[in-house]
Amino acid sequence: MKNRMFTFITMKWNPIVGCSFLCMYCWARALAEGRLRSNPRYRDGFKPKLIEMELEKRFKAGAFVFLTDMGDAFCDAVPSEWILRILDIMRKSPDVHFLCQTKNPQRYLEFASIFLENVVLGATIESNQDYRQLSRAPSQSSRLIAMQELAKLRPDLRRFIAVEPILKFDLDSFVSQLKAIRPWAVAVGYDNYSWKLDEPSLAQTEALITALEQFTQVHRKTIRPAWWENGG
Repeated sequence: MKNRMFTFITMKWNPIVGCSFLCMYCWARALAEGRLRSNPRYRDGFKPKLIEMELEKRFKAGAFVFLTDMGDAFCDAVPSEWILRILDIMRKSPDVHFLCQTKNPQRYLEFASIFLENVVLGATIESNQDYRQLSRAPSQSSRLIAMQELAKLRPDLRRFIAVEPILKFDLDSFVSQLKAIRPWAVAVGYDNYSWKLDEPSLAQTEALITALEQFTQVHRKTIRPAWWENGG
């Protein structure tokens, strides 16, 4: 099964597109630099850009909105002024839920005092091991620490973790570190694009899911044998 968006999301919103992390497996960058390269939004490739017309969008009460699936609104290359404009719109829509998702959760701490409870703060953390060769994003271990700090600073806010695309991990340590974040939910899924990443076995992933279900809800995304199992 290949669920490419979280099941609770009802719409996507891209007031910022692009990202400076250049993850090797990023489907959004491949799309922007490929099929969408003639679109004015991606005239500069995947360089972060503020899309002014998106700031005029209005949302239905009860909607669950995913912020920026075509980039990372909290990457280092995004000016704080852009983020503040987006957060202002979120504050003016208290009956709408917003999911922020980033590989730079340390930056949430910069705005921690102004997030309202309609915002879910998500981080993509593929493993508790560091895979620096795959991305310019902060290391996986530093993302875990940042989300734990956020849990202490703003325990009232919902926190969400996406373990996707899942990479090999140390089970007991990873579970302990995720539990310290006290996540509202965790999504787990394998790569959808045949990158042949350093994937754990299906049995290891199922063990992780079972452990996580002891303290949070788990959203299963693409769950399958690792590419190297059953003869690859």
